Amino acid sequence: MELPFEYGELVKQAQFINRKEERKRLAQNLKGGLNTTLISPRRWGKSSLVNQVALDVESRKTRFCFIDLYQIESEAEFYQALSREVIKVTATKMEEWVKLARLFLGKLRPNFSFGVDPLNDFEISLDYGQLEVAFQEVLDLPEKIAKEKNIRMVICVDEFQNLAKFNNPLLFQQRLRSSWQHHKNVSYCLYGSKKHMMMDIFQNKQMPFYKFGDIMFLEKINTAHWTSFICKQFEITKKKIEVQLAEEIVSTVKNQSYYVQQLAHLVWVRTPKNATRDVFLQGVSDLLKQNNMFFSREMELLSPTQIRFLKALSNGVENFHRKEILKEYNLGSSSNVTRIKGALEKKEIIDTLVPKIEFLDPVFELWFTTKYLNK
Repeated sequence: MELPFEYGELVKQAQFINRKEERKRLAQNLKGGLNTTLISPRRWGKSSLVNQVALDVESRKTRFCFIDLYQIESEAEFYQALSREVIKVTATKMEEWVKLARLFLGKLRPNFSFGVDPLNDFEISLDYGQLEVAFQEVLDLPEKIAKEKNIRMVICVDEFQNLAKFNNPLLFQQRLRSSWQHHKNVSYCLYGSKKHMMMDIFQNKQMPFYKFGDIMFLEKINTAHWTSFICKQFEITKKKIEVQLAEEIVSTVKNQSYYVQQLAHLVWVRTPKNATRDVFLQGVSDLLKQNNMFFSREMELLSPTQIRFLKALSNGVENFHRKEILKEYNLGSSSNVTRIKGALEKKEIIDTLVPKIEFLDPVFELWFTTKYLNK
């Protein structure tokens, strides 16, 4: 039997919830040639949204190419990945792959190696010595192939902010922008989870990607849609959950997509026929236990002052610069609080780019308040 709730991987179409307006806007942008940047914290469903739009839009005339910067460590690795994926999605035969590479990447002396499944498992290696002077061939490859084949290509780059770890990332961004802004047959969808880094790349007037295209800030899916989905998934599997309990699943993890699916799954697994509040509480306990080791390791990397700041945040403090707050939580000076905020934001523990400071991870917040404040 197929499980009714999914998390930890791209969500299948049957489990994809709402996002009608976002799907429509993103699809129109990419089909119409408008480059789009998608920003939201981790586990809010960016990758699943882009994947769903690809399913909605992809055709013989529109091809999607996906690149994930999470495991790409250098500019040269990016060029190899871009070359490989662009050629893979625009040709169906090994002979055509070789032909395209030699036609459009001739200066880089491309070589191919094929695995057990040659139609899916192949690598293209480029002459690293030539990349520094011929990188433009790679960056223009999608445009040249799209023009040659009379198609539209969409290049989707996940965790785009990770280019910051490359040597000379500013120069790399300048190279990308100077090339990509002239492409007429290719749209670019760039998305990432580190909000402050992504905003610096795309909203800082001094950065190459300023005003590159449309910027979409992904919002959380509302409670009504989640509740309806949870009740329906229980019903499909011959189980039942009351609307109020489904709403509590959603509110406990503050509507965050990954955790809603995970907690709903844990409650579903423990439910023989009818979900009860006791089963729900057991599910929450399971959720905290599953994340305990990961969260404990994160805590080991925090200073005592940072932990005291999080205690204040958990207790509802909003103005951390007040003298009585600095004294009560032993936070030091007002300037020290500013440094603490910056450090915790960099570690992706808090979000300061919202009306008030909040935990980025609602389950970490729940775990923290349970473990450190006994709430």
